[in-house]
Amino acid sequence: MRRIPSLDTSVKVKVYATVEPSEDPKKVELAIKNVVGHVEPKNIMVEEDFILYEFDDEKALYFIYSKIRDRQVVSAVKRLLLSNKVGSSTKLMLNRQVAYIGNIVVCEEEGESPLGPIFVEIESPDIDNVIEWLAGEVF
Repeated sequence: MRRIPSLDTSVKVKVYATVEPSEDPKKVELAIKNVVGHVEPKNIMVEEDFILYEFDDEKALYFIYSKIRDRQVVSAVKRLLLSNKVGSSTKLMLNRQVAYIGNIVVCEEEGESPLGPIFVEIESPDIDNVIEWLAGEVF
């Protein structure tokens, strides 16, 4: 098991996806749960065409932290987090079908995931520190 360092700043994480009419909402929800490693959310919103999980700490990012290192895509993820940074937040898009089977593939554009990506929005007063923690150098 990979040791994940603690994060010394507050963070809020939203993980969400649309649900297409042809999709089973339970499968979309399972894909979201897989992205966060089945960490218990603070809030869940499930609607006919949208599912949102909200978290108040970095535990929701532990699975992503580990997987991007396993897949050796840390530098690509860091580039995307930095390019998607707006103020005190940033986001990643993940392939929904790959998330459903318990893995992670990062999308640069929404169209790379045929039914739409899973969005991971990260907000923190020290977003640069969070980006460095999540996708900084690997030792």
